[in-house]
Amino acid sequence: MVARWLRLSIRARLTTVIALILVVGFVTTNLISFRTSTEAIKSTLLKNELPLTSSNIYSEIQADLLRPILVSSLMANDTFLKDWLLGGERDVSRITRYLEHIHREYGVFTSFLISDKTLSYYHFSGRSRHVKPDDPVDAWFFRARAMEVPYEVNVDVNQEQDKQITIFINYRVLDYQGRFIGLTGVGLNLKSVARIISRYHDTYDRNIYFVDDAGKVVVRSNNAGVREDNILTAPGISTIAADLLEREEGYFEYERDGETMLITTRHIPDLGWHVIVEQSEAHALRGLWRGLFTNMAVGFVIICLTIVVIYYAVSLYQRRLEDMAVTDKLTGIGNRQMFELELDQAVRLRRRLGQTFSVVLFDIDHFKQINDSFGHLKGDEVIRKVADAAGRVIRRSSAICRWGGEEFIVLLHGCALKDALEVAERMRATVAAEPLFTPDDATRVTISLGVAEVVGDETGEHVLAHADHALYVAKQAGRNRVVAHGA
Repeated sequence: MVARWLRLSIRARLTTVIALILVVGFVTTNLISFRTSTEAIKSTLLKNELPLTSSNIYSEIQADLLRPILVSSLMANDTFLKDWLLGGERDVSRITRYLEHIHREYGVFTSFLISDKTLSYYHFSGRSRHVKPDDPVDAWFFRARAMEVPYEVNVDVNQEQDKQITIFINYRVLDYQGRFIGLTGVGLNLKSVARIISRYHDTYDRNIYFVDDAGKVVVRSNNAGVREDNILTAPGISTIAADLLEREEGYFEYERDGETMLITTRHIPDLGWHVIVEQSEAHALRGLWRGLFTNMAVGFVIICLTIVVIYYAVSLYQRRLEDMAVTDKLTGIGNRQMFELELDQAVRLRRRLGQTFSVVLFDIDHFKQINDSFGHLKGDEVIRKVADAAGRVIRRSSAICRWGGEEFIVLLHGCALKDALEVAERMRATVAAEPLFTPDDATRVTISLGVAEVVGDETGEHVLAHADHALYVAKQAGRNRVVAHGA
């Protein structure tokens, strides 16, 4: 029982230490790997993937928006248009056909011309009106008339086409002496830009914004995080907005609602817009988190299986080591160390529960003569035979051990002196009748036994001393007998 408790204690401590090493090592390795992968993914996202998305959008914007700029430039420099304005704007049908041809040929959403002389607004549909300096709806024309650059990109309401939001390319028309004579241009439905943004949002699950140089959000993807009209005042992104608007391109991070957002930006100088591509760090790392949790789950299963295997392996080898430590190699019974453990437990039970016990110490009579007559190998065989014969007599709850040489000792739990004497006598008789060699040559040996019962608060040493003295008396009295202490 003592040996079993020791085995369990050592086994539990060793298994716990190994489990901690495996768990700490596994978790640490995974967290380091996760951190490294996180930095790599963030770097790739910021420096490659998001810029690539913005470059792709930029290319499509060039195809969808910059082409109308070229068309506006061609119109503003067309001699027909200039001559028609300088010629007094006669025959409005001619300019209407011209604008309708531009609309149809280039597939633009709208085409128009405004005369600086008459303030007449000509539209490809044939509808016309006059712009008024005091009308806020027409303020854009008077602003464009005074600008120094040849054209501007303006997002405004198209009054002539159901008040739809339109991206206008307003191009100044100059006469042959370089004087301003009108404004012409084309328009692109904002829905076409929204389609580009929606496609990229659906494909890459990233937020897309077009922002002008003043920070105003011109158009954004559905469910975009920035809902304010200007990034300079929007929570979170406002912390980097000024720096963002100053750069031609770059990548940034900012916090919004406790979440880290990763963005890249690219300036489109022809439009005066910045294309911003945004993705949350959590969304970018979602696959990595799933991988981490999967690795952790699989790893812990493997660790548990490993611990089970280690536990049983340790148990097996521990039992073997402990058996070697407490087992006599020659006889297979307990050794002196084992007996001391059993005796210590018996003394504790005696003190706690008042349970008695007895000790029987015996040795083989005239064993030296056996060694001298038959040799040491035969002597070892005799020792094994005696141990086996004596062991068959005692109960399983008792313990028989080899004390040293040809001496043996037996601990009889819960056994008083009277019963111990009976057991000792049966052992003596059984050994005396035991055939020693095969084939049986009638060789027999005898044993002398000393018996002692624990008394009062005696220690284990006291009981051993009493049993040893009783054995001495038995040998002095002629051997092959049982003597009780105090008899």
